[in-house]
Amino acid sequence: VTSAVTWQIPVGRERAFGKDMSKALDWVVGGWQYTTSIRYYSGRPLIFGNYIVSGNPKLDNPTRDKWFDTSMFAVPDTYTPRNNPAFYDGLVGPSAFFTDMTLTKTFRISSKYKAEARIEAYNAFNNVVWDNPTLALADANFGKVTRKRTDITGREIQLGLRFIF
Repeated sequence: VTSAVTWQIPVGRERAFGKDMSKALDWVVGGWQYTTSIRYYSGRPLIFGNYIVSGNPKLDNPTRDKWFDTSMFAVPDTYTPRNNPAFYDGLVGPSAFFTDMTLTKTFRISSKYKAEARIEAYNAFNNVVWDNPTLALADANFGKVTRKRTDITGREIQLGLRFIF
């Protein structure tokens, strides 16, 4: 799920705040736009190996220390065909929530030329994104969320300048 909103910051000449500021000051601080985008991901599916499972291991209130009911799992005998599902409805890994922010301003250099300045922050609040719980029954951390995802970075800040002609 993604949602985005853009606001014109009301500072500068012909705006709510700073109506009387000089042209030079307005050129620097007036006319900025702020955009925020919020992204939410519900979590990746958990795919289990060939285990004997006595019921649905989904918990109503999972914690990082116990993401699903590990007491329902057992190792089958050798060469026992799978008779349990590989995944369970609603049992997914940790969700991820990100807030991205952008400040943008267009500077009019002449009637023909403009420059656009941008400051962008991705994952602005530096939210930690946890990886799926350990799914190997023989591991001491079976059912626990112990690692951060390595394919998601922390906060990233990017500066940009574009010349428009």
